[in-house]
Amino acid sequence: MSSASKSHTISDSIAKPFLLPGTLVCNAVGIHGNNPSDYSDLVRMLVNSLIWTVAGVIVMAFFA
Repeated sequence: MSSASKSHTISDSIAKPFLLPGTLVCNAVGIHGNNPSDYSDLVRMLVNSLIWTVAGVIVMAFFA
């Protein structure tokens, strides 16, 4: 591997907490993304969108 693929950017550090729920669910289910047919990206996207949409609705209900 090249050193560029191992480097972490500021955007990686900022995005990591927001992507954590989907990653935890994928790890719990056993989908690790090593195989392209695992659909790990789709599962992460679904879980993250559900969690952050619900969190946004709750925040707007209390502060709007």
